[in-house]
Amino acid sequence: MKKQYEDTDFDSSLKKLNSDLMWKTKQKQELKNRILTDIENLESQERNKHPILLTRIKKVSLIRKLAYSSIALIILFGLFISSAFVSPAMAKVASKIPYLGQIFENKNNIVLLISEELRAKGYKKTGVGVSFPKKEIEIAIQGSEKYFDDVKSDVDDITKDILKSKGYDAYTVKVSRYTERVDVPHSEEEKKQFKKQEKRSKINREILLSLDKASEKYKLLGTGIIAQKIVEVEIPDTEKRTDEIEQYVQNIIQLKTNDQYTVKLKKVNMKKREQEGRWSGILDTVSEDLLGKKDYEVRMVGYSVHPEPEIQMFITLSRSDENAKAFAQQLEKIIDDFLQSEQMKSRVKNDPYHITIFDKDDKIIN
Repeated sequence: MKKQYEDTDFDSSLKKLNSDLMWKTKQKQELKNRILTDIENLESQERNKHPILLTRIKKVSLIRKLAYSSIALIILFGLFISSAFVSPAMAKVASKIPYLGQIFENKNNIVLLISEELRAKGYKKTGVGVSFPKKEIEIAIQGSEKYFDDVKSDVDDITKDILKSKGYDAYTVKVSRYTERVDVPHSEEEKKQFKKQEKRSKINREILLSLDKASEKYKLLGTGIIAQKIVEVEIPDTEKRTDEIEQYVQNIIQLKTNDQYTVKLKKVNMKKREQEGRWSGILDTVSEDLLGKKDYEVRMVGYSVHPEPEIQMFITLSRSDENAKAFAQQLEKIIDDFLQSEQMKSRVKNDPYHITIFDKDDKIIN
C-alpha cells in the first residue's frame, strides 16, 4: 500500500498524535468521574444529615445540575485550549504540506519562464509544453541532428535549474528534436477533398475576420464556426436586438460566399463571464506551486463557476491509502486559508466557493 508520505517520521507522528488525543480523552473522562463522585458524596452527606427533609434533597439536586454544567464548561474549555495550542505531533504532520500563503509570490507560468530563458539564450526551439497528469515538460529543438546533439544537454540543464530555483520537484524534463512532417502520397480523390476543405477553411476564416472587425457595433463577445456552415455568435444576456444581430451576421456571410449558413446566437451571463475570468486567474495562481511540488501530491487541477465557483484538485493518492482522507482535508484547508488571505480578497471578492479534492480514481475524497 502506498504511504501518504515517503518518510516513516510522518507515520510515527500520526501515531503520537493519536495517542495524545486518546490521552486527552481519557484525562477528561477521569476528571468527569472525579467530579461525579464528589457530587454523589455531597448528596450522600446531605441525606445522612437530614434524612427527612425531602426539600433539602431537592435543593441538593440543584447542586448536581450546576455541577453537570460545570463539567460541560470544563470540557468545552479544555477543547478550546486544545484547539488553540497545537501539539508538536500535529505541528509536524501539518508541516508536511507547505503553506501556500508563505510561499506565494507573483510569478509567471513555469512553461513561459523556461521558454523565455531558452529564447534569450538563443536556442532554436519550436515549442515548450507540459503534459498532465504525467507532469512532463517537453522542449522541441529545431535544427540538424548535430545541432540537437550539441545543445540537448545544455537545454536540459537550464530547464532543470529553473525548476530547482522554484522548488518544483514534481516535473520531469524531455528534450526532443523537432522533425518536419513528411507528406505521404495521396490519391487524386483525396487531393480533391483536401482542396475542397482548404477552400471552405479560407471562407470561414474570412467570415470570422469580418465579424471580428465589426464586433464593436453590437458588442459581440465571441464568434466561431462550430460545425459545417453553423456560425455561433456570443452576445450579452442583456442584449435585446437578436433579430437585428442575426441579420447583420447573415449579411456579412453573404458578402463572402453564396453558400447558406445558419446563425446561432448564444446569450452569455455576463456576471458569470466576469466570475469565470477571475476564477481562471485564481486557479492559475493557486495551482502553480500545487502542481510543481511533490509534497502536495496534486496531479491535475480544474475549476468551474456553475452554479458556484469550485476549485478542483486531483491528487495521486487513493482513498485506500493510509491517511489519504486526512491529507485531502489538510490540503483543502491550506487552499481555503490562502483564498481567504489578504492578497486574494480582491480576486475572490465575496463569492461563495467550494474546494473539491479528487483521489487517483477521480472520486471525491475530502
